[in-house]
Amino acid sequence: MSGPRILLTGAAGGIGTLLRRTLARKGEILRLNDIAPMGAAGPGEEMMQGDLADADFTHALCRDVDAIVHMAGNRKESPWERLIGPNLIAATNLWEAARVNGVKRIVFGSSNHVVGMYPAGEILDERDLPRPDSRYAVTKIFVEGLGSLYADKYGIKGFLIRIGSYEPKPSSLRALSTWISPRDLTAIVRVGLDADYHCETVFGISRNTRAWCDNARAIALGYDPQDDAEDYLAEIDPEAGPAGMVAASLQGGGSAAKEFAGDLDMLRRRGRR
Repeated sequence: MSGPRILLTGAAGGIGTLLRRTLARKGEILRLNDIAPMGAAGPGEEMMQGDLADADFTHALCRDVDAIVHMAGNRKESPWERLIGPNLIAATNLWEAARVNGVKRIVFGSSNHVVGMYPAGEILDERDLPRPDSRYAVTKIFVEGLGSLYADKYGIKGFLIRIGSYEPKPSSLRALSTWISPRDLTAIVRVGLDADYHCETVFGISRNTRAWCDNARAIALGYDPQDDAEDYLAEIDPEAGPAGMVAASLQGGGSAAKEFAGDLDMLRRRGRR
């Protein structure tokens, strides 16, 4: 096969399955990776099943690759020992393999949970410091740091997307602020593959009326979201989603509320910067 080659990790997951169908343009090759089976290769696809926590495998995986879309990892809150391999070791292997193999850019699926302890309703942008709501979110911050390091030190462009609530349509009141539609998610990943930048942190949300972030930087780079969660307001059950004052008060919702034993009143008063 010839043509630009894009490595898509996590290709068997929910986001990976979407991007496998929607991301590539004519003439581009998708090299698909996951630790789980991915089915048969289709036209313009290559398959390399394996574990990114294996450094030798990951170096082979990145050969002859022009860009990487990294969506692999454990996406659920878990004990540290279940996060370190798939989220930390895998990512360090991937960025190092990219450096050795001359890959030019990496688009990374981070999470809005890296700012999940900010008060609900606070309007954030990429300059606000992380306030993670979970161990899972801490691993995302680590990988955002890898993206910054390898951009500054080795010239690998990094596009760090803090993905919100990805689903066909919003299913809770929180998602009115955090939702991203399938077509908008594909579009923002495409910006990461095409735009001219050094290292950028953007928010992976649709054009939501109730958005808790200012996504002007993504829009300046060419992101043009088409959907608004508000269009589904009448379909949303107000009782859907995690219940309780903590979940309702913090941007991370149920993730922020899990195991919570902090001072909620203080967090409500603790604004940005």
